[in-house]
Amino acid sequence: MQTGGIQSSSTINGNHFHRYFQYAESILSSYKGNEPFHLFLKKYFSVNKKHGSRDRKQITSLCYNYFRLGHGVSSKMELKEKFLLSTFLCETNSSLLLDFFMPEWNASIQLPITDKLKIVGQEFNIEKIFSLADELSNEINFQQFCFSFLIQPKLFIRIRPGFKDIVFNKIKSTNYLFEELGNNCLAFSSNEKVSGAIEIDKEAVVQDYNSQKTLDLVKLKVEARESEIAIWDCCAGSGGKSILAFDIFKNINLTVSDNRKNILENLKLRFNKAGITNYKVVLADLQQPATGIQLPFDLIIADVPCTGSGTWSRNPEQLTLFHKKDVDKYAALQKKIIANTLPHLKTGGHLLYITCSVFKKENEENIAFIQENLQMDLLKMEYLKGYEIQADTLFAALFRKNK
Repeated sequence: MQTGGIQSSSTINGNHFHRYFQYAESILSSYKGNEPFHLFLKKYFSVNKKHGSRDRKQITSLCYNYFRLGHGVSSKMELKEKFLLSTFLCETNSSLLLDFFMPEWNASIQLPITDKLKIVGQEFNIEKIFSLADELSNEINFQQFCFSFLIQPKLFIRIRPGFKDIVFNKIKSTNYLFEELGNNCLAFSSNEKVSGAIEIDKEAVVQDYNSQKTLDLVKLKVEARESEIAIWDCCAGSGGKSILAFDIFKNINLTVSDNRKNILENLKLRFNKAGITNYKVVLADLQQPATGIQLPFDLIIADVPCTGSGTWSRNPEQLTLFHKKDVDKYAALQKKIIANTLPHLKTGGHLLYITCSVFKKENEENIAFIQENLQMDLLKMEYLKGYEIQADTLFAALFRKNK
C-alpha cells in the first residue's frame, strides 16, 4: 500500500502526525490485555500529561481503529499502514491525518463501508476480522457481525420512571443529537458527554439498548403479581440489571451478590443514587454452593460472567487478544454458577439466564445442559442482535423450575 510523499510545506504537520504514530505504537506494544484497554489508556494519559485534549483524541482513535481491523490484515503490513487503513475504514469525517498521507482516501471517507472496501481491495479481508467463526452461534449473521466491528457503537441511556420530562429538557438544552428508541431509551454518539447533562443513576441509567431489553422475557410472568416478588441478582456486577428490575417490578425483595468486593461497593454507590435502600448484599463465589443466601426466590437473574464476545465492537482489543480456549473455560464456569443458584429458586419460579456472548457453547449448549440436568423447563430464548443497530449483542433464556 502506497502512503504517498510528504509535502515540504507540511513538514511540521508531518512530524506531528509521525509523533502520533509513535505514541500509538508505544501504547499498543506495552498493552498486554490484563485490563480493558480504556482503563489502560486512562492510566497512560494520567501519567503522560504532555498530551493535550486534541492529542489524546487522535492517539485514542489510532489505537481503537487499529484494534477494529482484528485479523483482517496481514501481519506483514507496516503499523503505519495499518493506522492509515483503519482510519479510512472506521472514520466517517474528514481526517487531517489521511488528508496528509492519503488524500485520495480522505476524499472518499464518507462513502459507505462497502464502497471503502472496494477501494482498499485485497489490503483488507473483512471476513477475517473475527477469527472464531467456528464458535459462533448459527443465529448470528456472520457478515453483518463482521461489519459491526468497523463501526463505533452508540451510547444508550434508559430514562427512569418519573424523569422523562426532566431528562428530555436537560438533553435538549445541550443540543446533543439523539435518537429516541421506544419510550424510555435514547441513543447518542459514543463521544457525547451525557453524564455532564443529567444525573446518572438517579434520572437515567447508562445501559446498552439490548441490556435494557433483557427483562422483557420475564415481565409478563412476574409484573402482574400483587404480592412481593423475591428476586436474586446473583452476578450483579455494578447493579444495572437490579436497577432495571427495581424500576419494572415495583414490589420486590431484592438480594444482590457478586464475588468482587470492590464491585459491590460500586453497586452500593449506584443504588444510593438510584434511591434503592431496601436490599441485601452478599459477597459470594458461586463456583461453590451459595452461603448467606436465605430466601427461596421467585426470580433469579443470572447475568453470568462470559467472553463478552457480543460487546467486542465496543471493546475491539479482544478481537486479537482473546484466546479460543477461554470459551470452554467460561462455559464451564456458567454451568457451575447455575447449578449452585438453582437450589435457592422456588418450585415454579423463574431463572433468567443472560450472556453478552455470541458463542453457542455459552448459550445454546448451556441451555441444553440446564434442561437436561437441572430440572428446568425452557420457556423462551433469543438473541438480541446489536450488530444491526450499533449496540451490543446479548443472549437471554427464561426457564421455569419444574420440581
